[in-house]
Amino acid sequence: MTTDVGTTPRKPLTPTQRLKLFEAHGGKCSLCGLQIKAGEKWIDEHLRALALGGSNDIDNRAPVHVACAEAKTHKEDLPRIAKAKRQKMASLGIKRDAGPKIKSAGFPSRKDRTPKVSLPPRNIYQDA
Repeated sequence: MTTDVGTTPRKPLTPTQRLKLFEAHGGKCSLCGLQIKAGEKWIDEHLRALALGGSNDIDNRAPVHVACAEAKTHKEDLPRIAKAKRQKMASLGIKRDAGPKIKSAGFPSRKDRTPKVSLPPRNIYQDA
């Protein structure tokens, strides 16, 4: 049985769990490796995104700076999540709505085209 991608609900950590998470990682941002200073905003980031089959377990979470988390989300997670959703839809035979068809002027009909000028055949054996 496979994990249903993208349907795991988020579960916030309690303050005690956040403290344990922070201490377990030595107070360092898991993404950039820098120390998280006192008073600096940080979040508990899912290392493997929930939409990519990650879990809410404490093993899948780490403290990270807010800026680092946003960069990871926008540069790594969102493109991979979009690809996973496209692949899942394709495997289930679900086609994307192509949207409205583009209306163009089309090609002119044959009678509207300018007539081609026909030249007499050239005699290649005749001296100029």
